[in-house]
Amino acid sequence: MKAEVMDVLLYIFERFQDDEFVPVEKAQQLVGELEEVGFQTGEINSALTWLDGLVDTSSKDFEPTKTTLQSTRIYHPYEQHFLSVACRDFLYFLEHVGVLDPHSREAVVDRVLALNSDKPVDLDQLKWVVMMVLFNLPGKQEAAVWLENMDACFH
Repeated sequence: MKAEVMDVLLYIFERFQDDEFVPVEKAQQLVGELEEVGFQTGEINSALTWLDGLVDTSSKDFEPTKTTLQSTRIYHPYEQHFLSVACRDFLYFLEHVGVLDPHSREAVVDRVLALNSDKPVDLDQLKWVVMMVLFNLPGKQEAAVWLENMDACFH
């Protein structure tokens, strides 16, 4: 997935973050709107596929097994390629302060890998993925707002 697909996702997220859901009619309108602003069909389709996967992360089938408070997430070398030490540290920090739990952390890792990029995500891109995941998971919207406010304090 090219960097432009992340741009499509950010555009969609910013456009619809206040909506509870996007009705089918709006989704069809959105494709036309994305084409009008210059996004390519392949990028749009990849972004929509990524969003379908985002919806899947909120299902019960995606939830990890119960963990103890002393469990540690070990990243596979493939995951390490796409998540730098700084990104993994940031995920650990978010989990430590209670913004992420094991389920939401795994959803974030899943969505980062689903970007199908040739290069690792940077910290800013990771923050966007985290916010998109949190806004999608029931009961995690407040954590997304906390992250957004915290990030605004540092920029």
